[in-house]
Amino acid sequence: MNDVNLSPWDTALRIHEYSEPGSSEFKSSELLINILRYKGFNVIDHYLGIETAFRATKKVGSGKPSVAFLAEYDALPGIGHACGHNLIASAAAFSAIRTAEIISNGTVNVIGTPDEEGTGRWSGSKIIMAEKGAFKDINLVLGSHPSDEWSVGRRSLLVRDYAVEFKGFSSHEAASPELGRSALDAAILTYTAVNMLRQHVRRDANVVMHGIIKEGGKASNVTPDRSLLTYGIRSSDPDYHGTIVEKFRTIVDGCAKATFTDYEIREIGPLFSITKINPTLSNYIRNKLIEMNVACPTLQETWSLPPGGSTDFANVSQVVPALELDFQVARRGTPWHSNESLKAAISDMARKSLNIVIRVLSETAKYFTDSEEFRDNIRRDFIDDPMK
Repeated sequence: MNDVNLSPWDTALRIHEYSEPGSSEFKSSELLINILRYKGFNVIDHYLGIETAFRATKKVGSGKPSVAFLAEYDALPGIGHACGHNLIASAAAFSAIRTAEIISNGTVNVIGTPDEEGTGRWSGSKIIMAEKGAFKDINLVLGSHPSDEWSVGRRSLLVRDYAVEFKGFSSHEAASPELGRSALDAAILTYTAVNMLRQHVRRDANVVMHGIIKEGGKASNVTPDRSLLTYGIRSSDPDYHGTIVEKFRTIVDGCAKATFTDYEIREIGPLFSITKINPTLSNYIRNKLIEMNVACPTLQETWSLPPGGSTDFANVSQVVPALELDFQVARRGTPWHSNESLKAAISDMARKSLNIVIRVLSETAKYFTDSEEFRDNIRRDFIDDPMK
């Protein structure tokens, strides 16, 4: 079969097979580019200088308004598409293709956004794109994400990652232990103190702190003179996130003093924001799902649940009206980033859900181009932020 004639499902399977980690999705992006070019889209490769990013555009009629579908296609290192980004890629490309076929006026865009998982050079590429003004000429952004249920308006957590390096002084652990300054002790003390902090944070701020000790010494009889920790700190409250980060920095400083070591804290990658929810857009898409006999919780029901993850899509939602539709590909309770979710990304349920997503997103885009009132209501929600 010619690659440019692949079906949505075959495209998803092909990208699942490629299983390319973030910032290295060369074959996956090329496949999507070739399909979109064949369908009449003009494509900018290496978009904004990002090697595996692209922007595909097709103008219909007046070219106004402008709608963008966001494609992700990075896999998780070592396990593959256990987050189902192969489905996101196909949904974006074919939602755009269908939209261009059914609208009378508008510009349809597909923006290829690498490395959502944050594992490579272009970690959180949507954040880079948003900061560089990629969405200034876009009126609406639509995306999707596999899940164990259907939902609209799911909240996300703000997150920033940090690297902490402690520097001590090596010495023989038996002959001259009094001369050593253990960087490993500083790391262990920090890890323990951060765990203690978990008990004393605001519950309503959904604080999550997760870290590992990446390096702690080379030999058991030598005082470790270097240790390295990495931490992710998350919260649903941006202001309180800053408070927690300051507490974290104070802990690191205190543990360094207690172990007579030096330290350095570095921010790793960009800041992933919280998602701005648009009620008009969320409710419209939910109604479309109900029309197709897809059970979907109300926006209020979804909003009442604690946020469980972070995404660079959130940063896009802060600069332009946007929605990421969660669609079911696995049984409820399936752990994500697991072998179970890896298999779910190529399951029969995923195939059926992909077709629904393409239809719902393209018809939402069509209504957006047709209805000035719909556009005005979405814009009003974006400005007023009623879910804040």
